[in-house]
Amino acid sequence: MQQRDRHYRKSGLGAIGRSGVTLIELVVVATVVLGMILALTPFVKMVRARAQKIRCADRLRQISIGLHRYAADHEGVFPPNLGVLYPDYIEDEKAFDCPAAKGIGTKDQPDYKYTAGLTTQSSPKEVMAQDLEGSHKKLGKNILRSNGSIEWLGSQR
Repeated sequence: MQQRDRHYRKSGLGAIGRSGVTLIELVVVATVVLGMILALTPFVKMVRARAQKIRCADRLRQISIGLHRYAADHEGVFPPNLGVLYPDYIEDEKAFDCPAAKGIGTKDQPDYKYTAGLTTQSSPKEVMAQDLEGSHKKLGKNILRSNGSIEWLGSQR
């Protein structure tokens, strides 16, 4: 114990040792943390955009199932608008809301552009529904084909 006390006295630290943090150390740590946050921000934005794109495609899939169920009950004719599907063919009104769109889509004003007048006999590549322009910040849009397939159409930059 006496040797330790001598060491502290020789180094000028006193009997209890050095305590506290200097201002320079705080600035260095804050700079490193800020740098890490700035470096991760683009990655977080990219992941968020991808998650919105996937949730949007899932909601279009729900709409597709509802459209095809409706057509099965109505001699192969799809409904005149998407709102007709709620609540008999689509149980959750959130299906009409694209997570990437600015507003909240409803059965009366969905976040998807719908092509009325199609039947189950229409061309399989016919576009039934798609994201409204700008929903995914000019990155592209999800498209629902009449055969039930959903694809991402990237923007032409």
